[in-house]
Amino acid sequence: MERYMVNDLLEARERRAELIDSLLKRYQTPMLVMRVNYPGLQKTNDLTLTIIQEMSALICTMLGEKVCFKTWQPGAEGPIFLVAVKEEAIALKRITVDLEEKHVLGRCLDLDVYDSFGRSISRQELGYPRRKCYVCEDYAQHCVRSRRHGEHEVIEFIEDRFKRYRKMGI
Repeated sequence: MERYMVNDLLEARERRAELIDSLLKRYQTPMLVMRVNYPGLQKTNDLTLTIIQEMSALICTMLGEKVCFKTWQPGAEGPIFLVAVKEEAIALKRITVDLEEKHVLGRCLDLDVYDSFGRSISRQELGYPRRKCYVCEDYAQHCVRSRRHGEHEVIEFIEDRFKRYRKMGI
């Protein structure tokens, strides 16, 4: 796997934003963007690639004919799956929150929904609470910003979730 540096991560974020804007203009539908919440700089690895492949297939099955375009790409941010969806952005966000909360791998994912104008739909505007940390009960954003938990703790959580997923035979 390629080794990335902080600068690569920043450039990848800019490229992702440009790609989202371009896809929004082309398809004029809401966009779903999925990536694995994986810590550190080596976000593209066998585990994140497998999770994205399996969860993107599930999302496409769930959305069916509403999917009008899909693509995924590896990079410094880890593998990213992008889908243009013929669905109301609010309804799409509800679907993603349900997946985050009920699927064994859901907490490992970052599922962003953008309306056809490029505005991100938040969990809070739909009445859902902010996401909790993997390791403790604080809000995930607080723990990430304060670097409260080591990378190894978060990676261990993701690996354990993936093992549970495999044992379930899904």
